Amino acid sequence: MTDLRPVILVPHYNHSRQFADYVSGLVTTGVPLLVVDDGSDTDQRQQVQALAETHGFELLLRTPNAGKGDAVVAGFEYAAAAGYTHALQMDADGQHDPADVARFIEAARKRPDTIICGAPVFGDDAPWIRVWGRKLTDAVVFIETWSTGMRDSLCGFRLYPLRQTLELITHHRPAARMDFDADILVKARWHGMHFHFLDTRVIYPTAGVSHFRYGQDNVRMVLMHIRLIASMLVRAPWFAIQVLRGRWGQVTGD
Repeated sequence: MTDLRPVILVPHYNHSRQFADYVSGLVTTGVPLLVVDDGSDTDQRQQVQALAETHGFELLLRTPNAGKGDAVVAGFEYAAAAGYTHALQMDADGQHDPADVARFIEAARKRPDTIICGAPVFGDDAPWIRVWGRKLTDAVVFIETWSTGMRDSLCGFRLYPLRQTLELITHHRPAARMDFDADILVKARWHGMHFHFLDTRVIYPTAGVSHFRYGQDNVRMVLMHIRLIASMLVRAPWFAIQVLRGRWGQVTGD
């Protein structure tokens, strides 16, 4: 067990309506909340500022829009400077269950140097193309990380130990946009970090809004994985040495 100072970190871009329905559940967890607004439209930013005043959470404003990954990294840096030890990344659209926040934090108390990752449990509301797209991505991540236990690299519900994560970022800057979640997971594996996976329910809200662009963002994902596989092949001898010496990070799950 260890003392943690966790903060919930939510990257936000033009999700103010969905976030307004979601924020009270986050606030009632009792964990401090930091929202990073990544260049939302003026009216949406004003709505988030009003929510911050009403609910008393911290709000970091960024202009212009630079991407989800860039917003999360900015949140990591802000949180560490504010004295937080861990950041629990959650999406702004209401997909992640606030009831699981306590489970993630308890897991981090037992494993303070470990990235606690959500392993989504999908319901009937999950679009089939997303479910199968994640399965395909998992197969590619297995090749990139030499690890069978890396479950759903696209899930944005994760608790990061800030000191180790910021050290990782100085060596392996993660992707700036929607490819962030998969990219940082692979690079953290290469960096020797530990992972623990928790099953968590994923909710697809009615009339939900997604900023994932199936054409442009899928091309970006494919190019990212081509770069990762090429880099993995170059690093393979070093990976093999790490595995043989028992220095490869642990991957566990409940």
